[in-house]
Amino acid sequence: MLKNFSPKSLGINGRQSELIELALTYGFASMDIDMYEILRRSQRTTADDAAKFLKAAMGEGMGRLEQVGGFQLEINLDADDDAFTSQVGALHPLTELAADLEATRAYITLPAATDRLPYHEYFTTQQNRLSQVAEVLSAKGIRLGVGFNAAKVLRESKEFDFVRNVEGLIAIVKAVGNPNVGYIVDTWDWAVGDGGMDQLSEIPGSEIVAVRLGSLADDADPAKATRVDCVLPTAEGGLNHVNVVKHLIASGFEGPISPSASPTRYKGQTRENTVKEAQEAIDAICTAAGVEVKPLPMDLIEDIPYEPTPVA
Repeated sequence: MLKNFSPKSLGINGRQSELIELALTYGFASMDIDMYEILRRSQRTTADDAAKFLKAAMGEGMGRLEQVGGFQLEINLDADDDAFTSQVGALHPLTELAADLEATRAYITLPAATDRLPYHEYFTTQQNRLSQVAEVLSAKGIRLGVGFNAAKVLRESKEFDFVRNVEGLIAIVKAVGNPNVGYIVDTWDWAVGDGGMDQLSEIPGSEIVAVRLGSLADDADPAKATRVDCVLPTAEGGLNHVNVVKHLIASGFEGPISPSASPTRYKGQTRENTVKEAQEAIDAICTAAGVEVKPLPMDLIEDIPYEPTPVA
């Protein structure tokens, strides 16, 4: 597994160099990136210039990123046919850039509801659209991770419900039937979306593209929960995160695992403090699950004994 820094999952923004510095400081082995922003910058300058900070941070050795965790696709699966076709077409230069950065995972979120079609007809539409996206990605060796939104209260009223629970997510990923398409296991969505360890334990690690750990806030009503009720992961609550990590280890999952939380829960504190708390939360869970957690680069520096410079 890769301890992964996902700025989007923590609601953190910043320059590429600033986000990379946070990832390195707090010992993350990989990092989700905004591939579209890098593509836009590369079109103004060059691909090498647009990704220079990322490439400088990657490589072997302590204090470096091992790889790109993944990137979110700017594809609206509920768009009309022309808009969707245009968004899929835009994937071609994006996947060229992703391949150059050796990024092998892309993320997409299923619509929670729609005004377009009733569930069963819309299911077929989404099955076909996911297959189209996966086909473009697979040409560059990129897997598609599919997630869903379990929030009980939709931000906008739609006529027809779609995927808002674990059962629906599993059904559509299986229906696509493409080994290049797998699950995003977000434990907040999993718990709020009526999922349990029994369902998770049936999914082999090879079918999971990425994992995000987040807990439902103690003051939240599960029946009315929205994403603002997601807090940094604790060992228990909703899903037992220690058991989740143990399952991931046993099933051979080798992808990114990221802490997740709503930024509204951490108003008034710095980005660095939020990342520090996120790192401590995921490290504690992994340690309890029997995973060796590497020391932070700053801790290694502090452990180096002082040796005075000889006087000539």
